[in-house]
Amino acid sequence: MPGRLGRPRIQAARSTDGGARSVLLWQVSVGVLLLSGWETVGHGGSGEWTSRPSLIAVLLEQWFAGPIYPHIAATLIEVMVGLVLGVVFGTVAGLLLGRSPLLSVVLRPIIVAFYSVPLIALAPLFIMFFGLDLLPKIILVAIVVFFLLFFNTFAGATEVDKDLLASVELMGSTPRENFQKVVAPACMAWIIGGIKIALPYALVAATTGEMLAARRGLGFLLSDAASQFNMTGLYAALFILMLLGLAVSEISVRVERYLLRWRHATG
Repeated sequence: MPGRLGRPRIQAARSTDGGARSVLLWQVSVGVLLLSGWETVGHGGSGEWTSRPSLIAVLLEQWFAGPIYPHIAATLIEVMVGLVLGVVFGTVAGLLLGRSPLLSVVLRPIIVAFYSVPLIALAPLFIMFFGLDLLPKIILVAIVVFFLLFFNTFAGATEVDKDLLASVELMGSTPRENFQKVVAPACMAWIIGGIKIALPYALVAATTGEMLAARRGLGFLLSDAASQFNMTGLYAALFILMLLGLAVSEISVRVERYLLRWRHATG
């Protein structure tokens, strides 16, 4: 019996592996086809504006020999520090307002009013106040992440099962125990979902701030290449940003799966 039961699982695993290889093969084929077409077009009359993958690869090789790392480090520092600040303050504010009707009535309209302001429009203001270093970009990232975490956490806090809270209170639980045993676990999925959404927005906010005014960073490389009509440099910087975006997306998925692994647990 165990051997017979194991066969369908082995066959399913093989089928899954075969399907994954097939998808990967198609993805590689489409990528090679697009790059080949791009290279062909680049050799034509419009090559000045389209550049070519071969030229971009040469520039990337030169960059990764050393010059690119301070720019990547600056962008990652802005993203990570701003993300931590935004997550902490957004989560705390969401929990407080979500569990306090009075605070919600008083403060939530103010937060919504600030959220209605285009946040990117605040970037020049931050640069004027805090200069061209990392700080204004960190603040911009933190504000973007704050709002995303606040609204997600606030929604989760307001959706906590009131019957469950009443049950644990009947058993003599304290407000602290209510938060630790009921509210925090109930909001965890909402918080993790907010972080997953906030990660790419944090990268966008940091890059946008760097494009407006900065001394280093991937956004600075984009802006500098565009100002010189250096299409090869522009596409090379975009390629690095795409790789970072893919890495951020994969990390967020893996973190969500790990922290919410209890959802996928089976008996």
